[in-house]
Amino acid sequence: MNELFWYIPAAYLWAYMGSKIPLGVVMAVANKGRYDNAQPRAQQDALTGKGARLRAAHYNAIAAFPPFAAATLVAASASSATPLMHGLAISWVVFRLLYQWAYSSDRSSLRTVVWAGAVGANLGLFVSSIL
Repeated sequence: MNELFWYIPAAYLWAYMGSKIPLGVVMAVANKGRYDNAQPRAQQDALTGKGARLRAAHYNAIAAFPPFAAATLVAASASSATPLMHGLAISWVVFRLLYQWAYSSDRSSLRTVVWAGAVGANLGLFVSSIL
């Protein structure tokens, strides 16, 4: 089995859980210690400040996962994993973690730079499959 496949579940867990947990904490704090499981979207819509930024970062993490999974699958199916492919996949994960932090910390310029880095790493995975 190609080792690149292991990056996909790691990225999936981050996109759906790692970015959701901080959002859930902020939602509970904003609602007197209670997460509204019956109407979570309505509760998220009411968030402001850091909570609204965590919500946007969570949605962005979900949107960023499918292209990464596709790029990883293309790279893994094209050849055996190379150090370049591993480096690009790890870079994407690191950029996405930094993106979450930059978004929640209201560092918009840094957020844009690390977003571009993640996009570049993702494109690099696609291109590395033909090199």
